[in-house]
Amino acid sequence: PEEQELIESFRSVDRLSDRHVDDLQDLIRQQWWGGKRTREETERMLRHTSLIIALIDRSSDKLVGFCRALSDFTFRATIYDVMVDRDLQGRGLGQRLLKELCGHPKLLPVSLIYLACEPELFSFYERHGFKRYESRAHWMMKVQRSEGD
Repeated sequence: PEEQELIESFRSVDRLSDRHVDDLQDLIRQQWWGGKRTREETERMLRHTSLIIALIDRSSDKLVGFCRALSDFTFRATIYDVMVDRDLQGRGLGQRLLKELCGHPKLLPVSLIYLACEPELFSFYERHGFKRYESRAHWMMKVQRSEGD
């Protein structure tokens, strides 16, 4: 019951105000990978992202959780940047973000949803239906630029 009350004290949105972009920038800076990302890069990322879900604290109007997906809305989607404010982690907000993103009407027709995460988060994502991807195909990556340069 207490956890449910906490979860209900946040509203979800799929678009951000300027103020919420500032909050998102603060949330990004909490991440091990986000320290050098600029406001301009964050705004560009938001413009070109297929779908976002953000959690906003109803009492303070502060963005405290965020995730996004890139998708063709038919065959594939890839989830990026699942984040919850450090002070609120472990209280079901990450679960809510995933449920709302994966259950969004735009993503329901998608065949496969991918994500990358650190090994210590495998069990969290497995509880939400994700499996380690072992297949004939392997992911590859090309570094076009060093982030933050």
